[in-house]
Amino acid sequence: MWKCPPAGILVPVDFGDASARAAEVAGAMQARLGASVRLLHAEVLEAPAYFTRDQITSLERQRQAARSQAESYIAAFGRRHGLPHAGVLLADGSPVPAILTAAADSDLVVMGTHGRHGASRWWLGSVAERVVHESRSPVLVVHDAGPGSAEAVFARPLVVAAEAAGAEGARRVADGLASAFGGRVADAIATCERDLARHREATLIVVARHGRDTAERWLRSCTLPMLFVPEP
Repeated sequence: MWKCPPAGILVPVDFGDASARAAEVAGAMQARLGASVRLLHAEVLEAPAYFTRDQITSLERQRQAARSQAESYIAAFGRRHGLPHAGVLLADGSPVPAILTAAADSDLVVMGTHGRHGASRWWLGSVAERVVHESRSPVLVVHDAGPGSAEAVFARPLVVAAEAAGAEGARRVADGLASAFGGRVADAIATCERDLARHREATLIVVARHGRDTAERWLRSCTLPMLFVPEP
């Protein structure tokens, strides 16, 4: 069961600009909240079916050497982007299952998206949508071109919910994060994208009790950081 403020944060990375922004935001949270942070990278590494036993043995030796180098690279990526003390996870497999497995014992997932369509969305678009939909822990999604400092993300959260009665949990999470950074949650609750026009000062939207269609709509239409809070 996740808790807020988060004690454990997971940051999936593909080494692009959006992942760098996610690391910076997680680093700010680590500094303020004392949370532990793990950086996760996942890749599919499979030997072709026609490989001989000797070829597979040789490939496995190469994998072990590459794994050590990859772990060092992931740690260095974290240090460059505000996470000097992050743990490192390297998963052999597709990103979504790897992220969801690691998220099961995390209080928060912080990941990047560029919101593009087509093949370029494989890691940072469609993956973010699936993780948001399937994760039982909250997921904070940031864009690669986020304005201002990482701390500024939590200055003025705005809660989004279909109705006020379903926003209590999201409001508690938003209040906890905003107060840690000296911010303040907007008094009003937004019910649709059009409401954002009346809240131009918002720095983060906190989406309560979302379904798959709701998550995809916000991920594809909103340029602000988005925190998706599932039902407890």
